[in-house]
Amino acid sequence: MSKTFSTRALSIADTLRSRIYEGGLPPDTHLMEVPLAAELGVSRTPLRDALARLADEGLLAYLPNRGYVVRRFQFKDVYDAYTLRANLEGFACRLACQNGFDASAMTRLDSVLAKQQEVLYTGVWSVERALAWHDLNLKFHSLFLEIAGNHWLSEAALRVRRLPLIFDREGRPHNHGELQLLYQREHSREAYSEHLRLAAAVKHGEASRAEGLMAEHILHNRDVLNQRFKQENEGG
Repeated sequence: MSKTFSTRALSIADTLRSRIYEGGLPPDTHLMEVPLAAELGVSRTPLRDALARLADEGLLAYLPNRGYVVRRFQFKDVYDAYTLRANLEGFACRLACQNGFDASAMTRLDSVLAKQQEVLYTGVWSVERALAWHDLNLKFHSLFLEIAGNHWLSEAALRVRRLPLIFDREGRPHNHGELQLLYQREHSREAYSEHLRLAAAVKHGEASRAEGLMAEHILHNRDVLNQRFKQENEGG
């Protein structure tokens, strides 16, 4: 039976979750109950419940005789998270097609694509442009989840998008300088071309094709991201 958490425990969990996503509590940080309760001005009972909830979410790990620590993720976690995202967001595209994009949704989709084209094909590539591309990319993906109209699917996709903790709660890398590593212009333009093909499938109501294109798109990003992180760690 799932545990029911008090409003106080949920509030504490929100506070700690935000700190973890923003990098204020980095991986391997030992969360000691007494000083943490004093810092937050709370009693230990709701704090324990909050820590248990975050452990259930996969953000914390419980170590016997030590307590809770912020979980550290590995390359395999990145790989596995993107693999799951591909399936979840691919299904979201299928549902979006089945639900039907109305004129308003089509206008929003075209607007995002136009802004992506401007960012990618004008001016000098920079951290600021990479950040703008990243945010527009999230808007593109989030639109399909919204039109799919399935709350549980959206919750699952958003959670797996945040894990492993290479991104903050807004989906951006903790160090914005990493954007130029993650989002090089050439790869971003490839991704934009994939967005155009996906949008065309949606506009023609091709649900199966849209599902496959989204899954392929995310798996491609997974492989690029994984390779670049490996190169960075190897000094290549």
